[in-house]
Amino acid sequence: MRACPDCGLIYKDPKNVSEQNAPFVCKSCLKKTPPRPPEGWPTEPRWVSDNRGRGVFAIRDILKGETVERCWVMPIPPDESKATLTIPTINRYLFPWVNGMRAIISGDGLLYNMDSLESTKRAPNTECVLRRGISAIEFRALRDIRANEELTWNYKKAASGRYEGLA
Repeated sequence: MRACPDCGLIYKDPKNVSEQNAPFVCKSCLKKTPPRPPEGWPTEPRWVSDNRGRGVFAIRDILKGETVERCWVMPIPPDESKATLTIPTINRYLFPWVNGMRAIISGDGLLYNMDSLESTKRAPNTECVLRRGISAIEFRALRDIRANEELTWNYKKAASGRYEGLA
């Protein structure tokens, strides 16, 4: 049996392998997920510098608490995730997930640069919320953000995780 991590609804286990390995959430919980804004996410990737590489910038003012972007994820089972530790190019782009898994994410999520008071002396302006139930990562504004400001987050906080949608 399988349970939706958002609402706890129980389903029979899927029969084929691709469905067994797929992230699971029930249809009613997926329907409750706020849609992408009709005008799109208020972000744009740009080149920052040779030191920081690419980054993501606000294309309009963003209010504290607003979802800046939702990136769908593909969780990687722990044994496969462990195998990537010896491949630095892949390893640096995997996000911590749940139950010892890591995940490949879609969208511009890979381009957000890191800020922390300890390393860059700047506080990040977004947080990364792991939405286990819908297999997504959401970046949300920690404070009001001005148009053309770079969006950053603290990578170390993802390891400790802020989860939503756990049963």
